[in-house]
Amino acid sequence: MSVFGLIEISFLDLSIILRLAENSLMHQEVGEFVKSQFQSRSVIKYQDIIVTPGCASAIDAIAFSICDEEEGILISQPLYNGFNFDLQNRSNVQVVGVKYQGIEGYTQLDDLFKPGVNRRALRNALAQAGQKGIPIRALLISNSHLPVSSLPTDEYIQPPETLKEFAAFCGENDLHLISDEIYAFSVFDNPEIPAAVPFRLVLSLYLDKLIDPRFLHVLYGASKDFCVNGLQMGFDLSWSPHLLQDVWAAMLEDRHWMESFMLQKKRLMLERYETVTRFLSRHGIPYFEMNAGLFLWIDLRHLLVSKSTVRHADYNSLRVTSSSSQANLELEIKITEICGKNGVMIAPGHVYMAEEFGWFRITFTVGEDALS
Repeated sequence: MSVFGLIEISFLDLSIILRLAENSLMHQEVGEFVKSQFQSRSVIKYQDIIVTPGCASAIDAIAFSICDEEEGILISQPLYNGFNFDLQNRSNVQVVGVKYQGIEGYTQLDDLFKPGVNRRALRNALAQAGQKGIPIRALLISNSHLPVSSLPTDEYIQPPETLKEFAAFCGENDLHLISDEIYAFSVFDNPEIPAAVPFRLVLSLYLDKLIDPRFLHVLYGASKDFCVNGLQMGFDLSWSPHLLQDVWAAMLEDRHWMESFMLQKKRLMLERYETVTRFLSRHGIPYFEMNAGLFLWIDLRHLLVSKSTVRHADYNSLRVTSSSSQANLELEIKITEICGKNGVMIAPGHVYMAEEFGWFRITFTVGEDALS
């Protein structure tokens, strides 16, 4: 396929778009684009740019990095329904909608963009989340506002004062501010809105005194502004140090700690392995001996066949190519469910494409209390 006659790409190229994240030329071009088009008040270095396969992936990556499961991210209502999937699919982060009905100063959609109304709505949402036991880690905004851009309101662009209010609120409450600006260059002159608020990108504002730059994330993607839906390319501009990489680097650098940790880990692995294999042997459950990895491959084939078959050690009927494969599959699933209901977590062999039914994987590298 041709993209505007500029470049020819195949569907295979589209399937490996993740490699863009390793493309230094891509980082350079993105950096130049941001400098020229985003009117950034901050110095942007190439290492501040994280290239992603689209804005959705950027949102997912940030949520996964800053939130634990069941923690929340504030989003003003009405909100883009895709945020639910982006935040919950992998990270299991709660979408906490910021409600405006009943907030002082709110009477119509235009009021969604007023700084004072937003300040009160955000405070209210944060307080209610606290009462429900939901720790809030970030505020996610759409700049311009989604989905209000499709509603009959006189303005749907966040005024600079409101953007600053968002930044100040996050700064005061130690929250990350995530600005999704995927429609940054899809602002047009509508004669029905002669006094429209000029669109301002978050990077074009002086926010350093309102929020720690490390807590600011600006997202952008190519699909909307360049009319290439399906071409998943985007980036996250973040000034936050790569904490996870730094922690790992510190671990690798401390040779004494690393050697001590590895020795302790291997000692515990052997202890747990012996605990599990003693249990299996005591109950007559065969297993495949191993000395690497975190799992045991155990043999429960005898539970899927008759006693006479077990006596003759004839398990040909358990091959996945046999005529009884469907029945064997159902038995394997049933065994897994029975074990699960009784607090024993095992994984059936068919999910690993085992060539015989009746094999299961069990994790032995868990806490001692889980094995007792």
